[in-house]
Amino acid sequence: VAATKSPENAASGAENSSEDLQRIVKSIKGDIKVPAVPQKVIGTTVTYPEFLYVLGVTPIAAENYHEQFPSYFQGAFKDVIKLGNVDTANFEALLAAEPDLILGPAWRDEKSYDQLVKIAPTVLLPERDDWRDELRDMGEALGRLDQAEQVIQDYERKTMEAKEKLHALIGDETVIYMRITPKGSYVLGEQSSRGKIIHHELGLKPVGAYPKNEGSVMISLEILPEYNPDHIILQVDSGTDAAQASTAYEKMLMSSIWKNLNAVKNNRVYLVGDNEWFNFGFSPVANAYGIDEIINVFEKNNQ
Repeated sequence: VAATKSPENAASGAENSSEDLQRIVKSIKGDIKVPAVPQKVIGTTVTYPEFLYVLGVTPIAAENYHEQFPSYFQGAFKDVIKLGNVDTANFEALLAAEPDLILGPAWRDEKSYDQLVKIAPTVLLPERDDWRDELRDMGEALGRLDQAEQVIQDYERKTMEAKEKLHALIGDETVIYMRITPKGSYVLGEQSSRGKIIHHELGLKPVGAYPKNEGSVMISLEILPEYNPDHIILQVDSGTDAAQASTAYEKMLMSSIWKNLNAVKNNRVYLVGDNEWFNFGFSPVANAYGIDEIINVFEKNNQ
């Protein structure tokens, strides 16, 4: 990636500031000329603003699934324009925000590319299976690859320390992560994005009865005794149709099946999550928040 003087500013020589410079970024659409120091960046989708945040960039505008941005931004997003929860780019809102750089995932925004480039230079980033690679791609596009690598190193250190803490607290006792949604109740296994963190990165032992190749399994109360874990990490969704999830949770609490589970009898059920868990599994910011919450509830209940 090279920085070059833009043609219109080349004649001014030494008077050029860093803002007058442009960089050439490789993308799936070829070489894209972008500001060397963009001032008004937008990362489309609800995940990209989190990547921008850890790279030291506050976006001018960002999509938001919930009414408010997650609390882990620590107030940094108080002036960020909310673009809402959208399936495709909101061109009118993007235009009004007047960005000087747009970063978007190719899997979603390639179909909108011709409209996006009319608003600002647009870099489409490739689809990745791991958020680490997505972060590296964005770091490369922004000229902040070193920062991206540092974020990844810090995250790996954090998960290792958390894993050691949890092993000291509960050893090889079994854990399931259960999520109650308006559509039903699910247990998420090792193949799911969140399960990979819980069971692989944090080393919490899954129950033997869970089907190894399933990312998530819709579960009824009658099946839970087959799992009968020592610990349950439990999330009750609070987004759209939250009342339905809350009703299902309250009904579950009254069930004799629930009350007879080992984790319930031994007070080893940990309520976690909410808006801040929306990107858990897909972003280092959400992941760090989720890991801290898991550590906190286990420490409180296992003193």
